Amino acid sequence: MENDYINLIVEISVTVFVFLLGLPILVNQIFMPDDLRRMSKKNYNENIIAQICFLAVILVAIVAVAYVSNIHEGIYLGAKNSDIVTVLFGLLLFSTLGFLFFNMFKSQGYRAKIVQMIKAKILRGIKKTEQLDPAFFEDLQYMGIYSKGGAETRNVIEALEEILTCVMELRNGYFDSDGLISIIDTLCNAVTNSVEPGSKNNMIEVLTIYKGILMKLSDYNTPENEVFYGNETRKIKDCTTKIALAALKRDYADMMPLVLNVITLIPRSSDKLFDIGRLALGQGQYQIATNVLAEIMDRDNIDYLTMNNYLGLVAHFFVSGESARQYAKRSLQTNRIEPTPEQTRSAKEYHYIMSNFKTADYLDHFYEDLQKGLDPKLLSES
Repeated sequence: MENDYINLIVEISVTVFVFLLGLPILVNQIFMPDDLRRMSKKNYNENIIAQICFLAVILVAIVAVAYVSNIHEGIYLGAKNSDIVTVLFGLLLFSTLGFLFFNMFKSQGYRAKIVQMIKAKILRGIKKTEQLDPAFFEDLQYMGIYSKGGAETRNVIEALEEILTCVMELRNGYFDSDGLISIIDTLCNAVTNSVEPGSKNNMIEVLTIYKGILMKLSDYNTPENEVFYGNETRKIKDCTTKIALAALKRDYADMMPLVLNVITLIPRSSDKLFDIGRLALGQGQYQIATNVLAEIMDRDNIDYLTMNNYLGLVAHFFVSGESARQYAKRSLQTNRIEPTPEQTRSAKEYHYIMSNFKTADYLDHFYEDLQKGLDPKLLSES
């Protein structure tokens, strides 16, 4: 009779264990985003595998007791075999329910938790090897691009900010350029290339991080190690411009002062100011365009571009309506600028080389009409 009871327990235990073999798949379906589950090179199920192994040990113990009870009845295990099997079976059921509850509970807020898990693994790898683990970092990039604007994207931004802080403190001025550029680029992609539009607050958070990086690079800059003029700064310039253009398209005009604040910290940034001013004019964001025009002349001089971008933007003002044209004329008068044929030709050649063909054409009309004292044609309306 006792052996029948033990054999029944073994059968039930095997059934329970076979069900548990599907637990990793079940948890994977709930816990892991679909695309990440298919593309990730890393395993995020170490805890589940450990749980299955623990339950497998209990099952082996139950089978061993059943084997002794059926084949070697004379062996005494310190208690009745039925009692041992009952305790082991109870432990198996209790552990099964516990693991199921733990994994189902963990599935709540799974995106935030998996971001934290990836961040912890990346930070551990940085401290061990002083390098970003490319596979884990690719997964974090995916989480940024496919997150919804707002809290989900903020989780990724905060994780990247912690990784960034660790990288910069570890290097203490001698940065892993590739790793830092990857972080800068991923921050940008999280708010501009996202499947779900990034919120204005997310963009502001990223720009604030960029500003902090620039200030840190400036602090570490020395004649022997001019990190402020390196690839990291150029990447921030490109990414800030990309965020600015995305913000203008989404009508986030009130964040543009921060964009201009970041851009003006960066050397040789008048070309990006020109891009922002040109798009602002096209979007009818005239206050932003006028702020850019006020900033761009000084930046042109600092960048040794002899007003090429300033005159290019003035030419766009000239073809954007009568009021914009009058503002551009006033800007020229205020700055005591009377463009010479050489300056205009230089600006036209510069924009032609930069493939800004419309700007090159506008400069021709701008100079002709300025010399004649006549209103230029509204080319933008044709």
